[in-house]
Amino acid sequence: MDCVVNTAAVYPVPGTSGELSEAQWANTFLLNVTGNYLLARETEWLFKDQNLSGAMVLTGSANAVVPKKGSEAYDTSKAALNHLVRELSIKLSPLVRVNGIAPATVVAGSTMFARDRVMQSLEKYKIAYSVDEDAESLRSKLADFYAQRTLTKRPIIPQDCAQAIVWLLSEQSAKTTGHIIPVDGGLSEAFLR
Repeated sequence: MDCVVNTAAVYPVPGTSGELSEAQWANTFLLNVTGNYLLARETEWLFKDQNLSGAMVLTGSANAVVPKKGSEAYDTSKAALNHLVRELSIKLSPLVRVNGIAPATVVAGSTMFARDRVMQSLEKYKIAYSVDEDAESLRSKLADFYAQRTLTKRPIIPQDCAQAIVWLLSEQSAKTTGHIIPVDGGLSEAFLR
């Protein structure tokens, strides 16, 4: 095994009350934080046993440093993941480099953007849409809205994240570990403080 990459995560959608249930909160941390920890723990022995260098990339989010109303569980789970990347980089060094990426919202191709969540977001941001529009058209409107909040004004797509991951896994980044690489189009609210 040369590398481990995890992009799996969950963004919980509140029910009609507008609040998450305790189970949704717990499940968000279970998947977004504990899942990454267990993945690292279960692969650590293999890296040690083969005694070859390797790399691990975990997918965080710009949300880890940009607080917003209504996404507390997701945002704080991603902040915890950022710190987990740093902890794992210490624990698994020098054999395994551990880094993360922090994309801004990736709407295209994301299973976290089911039609109901897209419509909720469009309503939240007061973006006009028709319930008759197909899901892809709705996603495009939302992606364009998010893009306009960045310096590059371009939506983040899965390929952008993939290119950052490939770089972090490659020898080109052989001296990089314990870091979170933004893939956010220049989201100024997420600049390092």
